[in-house]
Amino acid sequence: MKKGIIIAIGVVLVIGIAGGAYLFGAQQKTAPAVPPGQTVSPTPLPTKVPSPTPLPQKGIIEGSMSFPGEGIPSYIEVCAENQSTKEVLCTSKHISNPKYTYGVGYVLEVPAGSYYVYALDPNKDYQAYYSEFVTCGLSVDCPSHELILVEVKAGETVSGIDPQDWYK
Repeated sequence: MKKGIIIAIGVVLVIGIAGGAYLFGAQQKTAPAVPPGQTVSPTPLPTKVPSPTPLPQKGIIEGSMSFPGEGIPSYIEVCAENQSTKEVLCTSKHISNPKYTYGVGYVLEVPAGSYYVYALDPNKDYQAYYSEFVTCGLSVDCPSHELILVEVKAGETVSGIDPQDWYK
């Protein structure tokens, strides 16, 4: 019986010594040696810096539509001609909203720039401009039909651009 206990204690000691040596060796492999008197600072993890959001390069022209007759035909378009590039952008989408004169308006997204804005009846090559006549109240007392240059800045909406001068 004593012999069995001694063997058991011997086995436990051997396993304990072997396990301790293994753990000591594992620590030796993972922990670098630090010279006396020096400290180790942890390496900072790289931080993600958000890239700057690009500024919008487009703006919005918005206004009321009209037509010299009963109602505003669905085929009437609103166009804006860029005065630098001569590019013409149009929309045929009519927006019903009581905020617009006659309850019908448009919204046109365009690159930042300077524009002349007009409504177009493509069936008759008939146009209405945004002009001084419009800003004067469309009255016979308004002498000027001079076109108004609309400045559009990136990220901004220019409202009240009503191409309603059908009499130019």
